[in-house]
Amino acid sequence: MKKRFVFLVMTFIFAVLIGCGCGIKKELDDSAKKAESISAAMQKKSENEESEEKSKEKVVFDVVPYDICFTFSDDWENTTDDSPFDLQMKRDDRYYCSIFGFKDIDLSNGMVPEDIFELQKEDLFGKRDFVELVKKEPVWENEKKKIYRELYSGELEGEKYYYYCCLIDFKEPAEGLAWVIFSGGPSWIENDIQDLDEILMTAEDTGVSTNDEVVGENEI
Repeated sequence: MKKRFVFLVMTFIFAVLIGCGCGIKKELDDSAKKAESISAAMQKKSENEESEEKSKEKVVFDVVPYDICFTFSDDWENTTDDSPFDLQMKRDDRYYCSIFGFKDIDLSNGMVPEDIFELQKEDLFGKRDFVELVKKEPVWENEKKKIYRELYSGELEGEKYYYYCCLIDFKEPAEGLAWVIFSGGPSWIENDIQDLDEILMTAEDTGVSTNDEVVGENEI
């Protein structure tokens, strides 16, 4: 009788342990399935965002009459007609891209392109309060252009904004300059600043054709 009782107790304990093991295994299986589901959802989201980005068409806009053009994705709206700028674009309710064009002949004696950069900033921030330099980027350049970039914060009518001030200086034989400012909510500007840089990189001076360059070289 005693042996039978011990056997029953051991059988009960064994059954409990098996049950616990099954419960743990079930929890592990559920966790694994949940992790796989989250991973699949994140991968799908990433693929959808990549597909959406690829599906955006690129549109070229001219800065008239300065022989300069920029390329924007089709989620930007042209609002130049309602602005004082040579070209102004708006991206949803995030921010604006406002552009003034210049030519080298617009520089007074002794002036350099950087002077245009400083003068435009002075004019802009003379109408803003609590202006602070947030970040100054290194000058970016290639064989065609140099790009100056500085990020500022400031207040207008009690509202805080970010201003990404940029100057594009096209190298000879091109003769153009472009003052570019992206303005909008701080979080949007900060989050999308790589997109804004990509727009700057698309800038081209269209005033010098290949034929013009060849003629110039032959004249020399």
